[in-house]
Amino acid sequence: MGQLASKYIPSTLEHFADPERFPLSGTDGIEALNKAEQIDQYIAAINNSPINILARRDTSYVPSFHAVGKAIPPPDSPWPAGQVIWMDPTADNGLPHTRAPDYICLPSTIPSSQITSTVLHERVHVSQRLHYDAWVKLLKDAWKMAPWTGFFPNSIDERRRINPDIFGVPYFIWDSNWVPLGLFKSKTSPLLKEIDIVWWDVKTRTLHTDAPPGWSEFFGTHPAGEHPYELAAYLIVEAPADNKAYKELKSRLSSLPSS
Repeated sequence: MGQLASKYIPSTLEHFADPERFPLSGTDGIEALNKAEQIDQYIAAINNSPINILARRDTSYVPSFHAVGKAIPPPDSPWPAGQVIWMDPTADNGLPHTRAPDYICLPSTIPSSQITSTVLHERVHVSQRLHYDAWVKLLKDAWKMAPWTGFFPNSIDERRRINPDIFGVPYFIWDSNWVPLGLFKSKTSPLLKEIDIVWWDVKTRTLHTDAPPGWSEFFGTHPAGEHPYELAAYLIVEAPADNKAYKELKSRLSSLPSS
């Protein structure tokens, strides 16, 4: 195991006006992850889900124990900066994600060319964490989606992928009838990056693998449709000019708090 490191080379630090926002690793990273766990209990939830434990086999959910000399871009309004934790490359199979209250977990091996778009995606999730009520209103106005207070059958619950970016918030219902979610493709050999996007019909209590009428015409055929938080983050990064959902979202982003 390499030498513990919690500070970074000047070329990285100069991007941060606030020293408290410096990226973390080593013992500082461990302390941050422990703080996050006390708030969101993400790892505890994984440990209570056999399929999610299996999907994370051969991984190590720890920070990087080496300094990472990669620059993090400054935030643009309305996106909060968050605080980066450099992670072991195997953590959550290398998938970038957020943790409470505003941590952005990035694999230490992420290519520098991908950092700007990835950090923007995760800063959208940080905004969602910090400003839940504002996002509920935005999604209701832009997409006619609202938090869903129902429940899934056990046969669906046991196949759901636990996603830290949407963990602890409700699923959302669209058009007063359809609840999108992500289920592992395999029950016996699940992989974090291999899920099916499906829709729960609350009226008939049946699961559909095909998008409901009007969904694709509005949202497109994006593979991130398990939750509006994920859809929003991907669309904001990609900014597809001809996407109806993005147009409605973009026109309302100014309503979000600026930090």
